Amino acid sequence: MADAYGISAPPTQTSRPVRINAHAPLWRIVDTLAASGWGDLRDAPQSVRTYLLALGRIADARSGIAETTDAQVAERAGLSVRTIIRARGWLEERELLVVMRRGARQGLRGVASLLSITKRALVAMLPSARAGKDARARARAARPGGAPNLTAWRAFPSSRRKTAAAPRAARPDGPTNIQKRLVDQAAHAAANPPRPETLASIRALIRR
Repeated sequence: MADAYGISAPPTQTSRPVRINAHAPLWRIVDTLAASGWGDLRDAPQSVRTYLLALGRIADARSGIAETTDAQVAERAGLSVRTIIRARGWLEERELLVVMRRGARQGLRGVASLLSITKRALVAMLPSARAGKDARARARAARPGGAPNLTAWRAFPSSRRKTAAAPRAARPDGPTNIQKRLVDQAAHAAANPPRPETLASIRALIRR
C-alpha cells in the first residue's frame, strides 16, 4: 500500500506522438502549421497568420467555431480592426474561414459574428508545409559555412578584445588635496598631544 504522505515521482508516460488530423484541437492544428513554416500561408500577409493564431485560441477547440467580434480579435492579436477585417476577408476568399453569422453594431455594443475555421483545409496544408520547411533547412545547410549571418557586424568593446582604451586623465605631479589634508591633520595632532589629565578622565570613564 502506498504511503499517503510519501513523495513519489510522476509516472513515466510513454505517450505516442500526437497525430494531427481534423479531430485534433484547433489550437494544436494552428500551432503545428506555424511550427511547420505555414505552408501555403507563408506568402500571405503577416496579419493573416496573426489573425489565425488569435482566432485559434478563441474558437472552440473541437468544432472550430468562434463567436466573437472583430474588435475582440483585434485586441488579442494586437492589430487594428481594419487589419482584422482584411485578414478575415483573405481567409474567406480561400475558403479557410466561413462566416456563419455576420455581426452587427447596436449602439455602443456589437453583436458577435459566428465564424467557422475549416480544420480539414488547415490539416491538408501540413504535408506541403513540412516538406517546404525541410527543403529550406537543406538549402541553408548546403551553403558554404551554413546559413549566412546577415546581421551587420559592429565592434563591441570588451576586456577580452584589444580595443583602444579611453584616454586616462594625467596624474598630478604633487600630492592631491585629500593627501594634503591628511598631512596637515597628522602634523596638528603631533604638535598638540593630549594632556595627561585628559587621558586620565577618559580612562576613568572607560573603567565605569
